[in-house]
This record gives sequence, structure tokens and C-alpha cells, in this order.
Amino acid sequence: MNDIKIINILGGGWVSASGFGKLSEKQNFNLSSGLPQIPKAKEIFSEPLTRYGRFDQYTKLGCAAIALALKDAGLEESKEKRPIGVIVSTVYECFESDMVFYETTKDDDGFFSSPNLFSYTLPGIVIGESAIYFKLTGPTFTVGDAFDQIGRNALITGLEILKSGVCDTVVAGWLDGPTEIFKRFEKEDNQKRGAIFVVLSSCKSTNIYGHIYLKNGLPYFESGREIQSVLDLIM
Repeated sequence: MNDIKIINILGGGWVSASGFGKLSEKQNFNLSSGLPQIPKAKEIFSEPLTRYGRFDQYTKLGCAAIALALKDAGLEESKEKRPIGVIVSTVYECFESDMVFYETTKDDDGFFSSPNLFSYTLPGIVIGESAIYFKLTGPTFTVGDAFDQIGRNALITGLEILKSGVCDTVVAGWLDGPTEIFKRFEKEDNQKRGAIFVVLSSCKSTNIYGHIYLKNGLPYFESGREIQSVLDLIM
């Protein structure tokens, strides 16, 4: 196992229909179906994030969970830019916001298209907003997810980045906001909505919640058990 790089789990945060929390609080996490209970800005941000109230649900949900994860790892505040990456995996991306924007383009050849809504038709906007607020300059990606393996591809991508040495810390996890349109048509949809992120790092820390590694392109716990989803890291 000399070629395997052991990575530390420094913290985690989540937002779901049952509320929101952090890995350190040792709450009984429950990813129940229903609308995520997105916290107010004053409940999670130490300094005002002035645009938070104008975000679409997808971006607000992701920023909240990323904030909770960084806070749990003691990395929420910094005066300097930091080479920390952000990896988001999702099933639906921001499709709901795409459709809301599309409705504004249908009249008068798009003359009344909403420029404010347009910025939220990009799935990576949540990464940009988080990176700006928390001064993160590491690699950023949005990757696809499978219904039964939420967040797994984000973990794999994050571990690949850490193994490469491009940066030593990444925030990786799952994000899917309300999607009433898809819910009516997708039989495989488990109707679970929310966001779960963990902070992974090759750096030493006084607070470590576990260790994971990448082998043959798949994520494992130090015990050798394969990780099926990001849920395995917080439950």
C-alpha cells in the first residue's frame, strides 16, 4: 500500500429536510424526502454573505452545506486566499432554475429574459460563490451522480486531486435541490434532496473524524470497506 495516500476527514456539514448540522455535533442524520430546511445566513456565516438571499435554492443549499463543513473543520475564516478545492456531484444540477429561466424567454423573442436568473442556470455557480466568500483557489469541478451513490463521484474526484498533490485540501460532496419537474417523470428518483459535504485533507490536524483512500479508482475506508456514497462518511 505504499502507493496509497491516506486522506483525513476533517469535518462535514449537511442540509436536509430534517434540518442542518455538522459532523462534530454527532446528531442523528436523517436524509428524509421533502424540501431541504435551508438555514438563514446569520445561522451559518460569521460575516455577511450579502447575495445569499438572492440565490436560487440550488446555490443557497450548496453554499450553506459547504459553509457548515468548513466551519466544522475550523477552516471557515481566512484573511488570505487558500488553495482549497471544491468538488460537487449532483443528479439534477440546477435544472429547476434552468426551467424557471426558460419561462422568462418565451415572450417577445426573449426580450424579457431574466439576467438574474440566467446566472443560476450554470451548475458551477455554487462553487464560484463559495470560493469567493471563503477565499478558495483550488481546483473546482461539478460531476454527475448515480441515484444510489450520492456524492461518490465527488469523493473519487477529490481523492484523485489530493493524490496528485495539486492541493492538500478539498471540500467534496453531494448537492440536489428541489426538482418538482423531474419528480413527476423519473421512476428511479428517490426524492431525496439536500446537500452533504466533507472536508478531505492530506494535512495533519488535531481533529480528524476518519481516514479514507483511493485504490484502483474507488474510495475506501482505512479498514478496507468500500465507500458507496458520501452518506457512509457521516452516518
